[in-house]
Amino acid sequence: MPFFPLLFVLAGLTLFLSRRRYKAIEGAGSPRSPHVVVKGHTYSDSVEGIELRPLPSTKIENVRSACIIGAGHVGALTAVILASQNPHVQFCVVDRDPSLIDAWNSDRPPVFEPGLEELLFDDPPGFAMDATSCPAQPETVDSLDRSRRPRKLTNLTFSTNIQAGVVAADLVFLCVECAANASSESKDDIDLEPLEAAIQAIAQVSTGHKIIVQRSTAPCGIVQRIKKALRKTASPTASFDVLSNPDFLIPGTAVQDLLYPPRVLIGHIFSEDMSVEAITALKRLYLPWIPEERLITMDAWSSELGKLAANACLAQQISNVQSLSAICESTNANIAHITQTLGFPPRVGLGFGGSNSHAEIFSLIYLARELGLQPVADYWRAVLQMNEFYTGRTAKRVTERFPGAMKDHRVAILGYAATARSAQDRSSTALGLVHYLRSIGVQVTIYDPRIPGDQLQSTLRLTAPAALEASIAVAESFDAACQGCSGLILYSDYDEFSHEQVRWQSVAGRMQGPKVFLDLCGRLERFKMQQWGFDVLQLGVRQKDAQ
Repeated sequence: MPFFPLLFVLAGLTLFLSRRRYKAIEGAGSPRSPHVVVKGHTYSDSVEGIELRPLPSTKIENVRSACIIGAGHVGALTAVILASQNPHVQFCVVDRDPSLIDAWNSDRPPVFEPGLEELLFDDPPGFAMDATSCPAQPETVDSLDRSRRPRKLTNLTFSTNIQAGVVAADLVFLCVECAANASSESKDDIDLEPLEAAIQAIAQVSTGHKIIVQRSTAPCGIVQRIKKALRKTASPTASFDVLSNPDFLIPGTAVQDLLYPPRVLIGHIFSEDMSVEAITALKRLYLPWIPEERLITMDAWSSELGKLAANACLAQQISNVQSLSAICESTNANIAHITQTLGFPPRVGLGFGGSNSHAEIFSLIYLARELGLQPVADYWRAVLQMNEFYTGRTAKRVTERFPGAMKDHRVAILGYAATARSAQDRSSTALGLVHYLRSIGVQVTIYDPRIPGDQLQSTLRLTAPAALEASIAVAESFDAACQGCSGLILYSDYDEFSHEQVRWQSVAGRMQGPKVFLDLCGRLERFKMQQWGFDVLQLGVRQKDAQ
């Protein structure tokens, strides 16, 4: 019987020790977190007083420094607008062409766009350092520095050091110009060498994480191609997010297009390593002045093809009018009546130009051919062929009126900017006219009252082939351009060329025969010009009806 009392004592002792050992577990319902015993110490006691930091992320959400590769029309203007709206971000525009960088660092930018100089300089537009307007003083370094136009954007620089610009940047815009490949057997190929060189420069010097934004005109699928190239050739310590951010700029309204865009496309690749942070970082560069609902994200292929289609379809519409104009010039129809019937603008000009328009169509042709869609490639090739045909046809209408040897005649082109606002156009229709005229020996002079002579010469040097640029004369005045020429081509729709500001009867008296006048703008009264002695030609009107 004494066995039972002993059993009760042992059971009570066991219960008492168990409650002491697991006392912490009983407080599990209390606000205090339970302790975990590790080698005589709780984990909470071991880390008490130590601040736990989250693992650092390599992704970029806020851009502190951006590099723009390509100082052409798209790259430089994009940088100017972004720098003006993001004063806390450093922007560096780099290009391997030293003459282009020198032009941007000078007091006369190589791009003539309304509103550009107001963004770059503190002084009023039209400021020019004319030696005749200032007293002669000995030139010293200090005096030259003081005479330079003061700049507004201290966070914007231009340089030829591409590697240094890339190293310092969190985000790199690719804005290089890819034109038609003249060395290729097929004229439809697009030269991607400038873009490939830029990608190679990024791969060579990059470490850490960078965001690459493709903004150049290139065939669709280029974002994936860039991503693969960087992954293959860059250092293992480097990582990249590659996005598409196409431009929709029109020469002459580019500043307004950037300041008030109807939409901004951001294309990305759907993949496991897709970075939301990269999209956020790019958006934050635009949000200071663009409403968020206009920042549209989509897949990279759609953004790339949308960029190509925008200008290509506009060029297609122009080529449609060109084909109808050629028919009108061979019949008794008038293109002005045809465009009115179609609901088109009354004047579409000579044709489409610009490195972007041509490169975008070349890109579509390249893509269609690669996909085995030869009829599609032929369709877009015909758009280019129509533009080239009509430009040559129009120049021929002028020169076929010239008697004797072509080398004895000179044509003055009045205005260089077709839109009356922009002079930066690497494949402009003005250059197309000049190329045809020079190819048959006609002398060519260009005069533009809104572009200073030295700036126009610089623009020609940057945009025209070297051999062509050397054969073009730039006139400093209207009278000098018209004196002794056989033909005039009114290229720009300027008020400076109106009846109110020019005595055209006097101009005809200073020209030599046959005094051909081609009005590409439809600005002047044909019958008055004929009465004053001009042989007037018009686009889309039969020649006998223009006499």
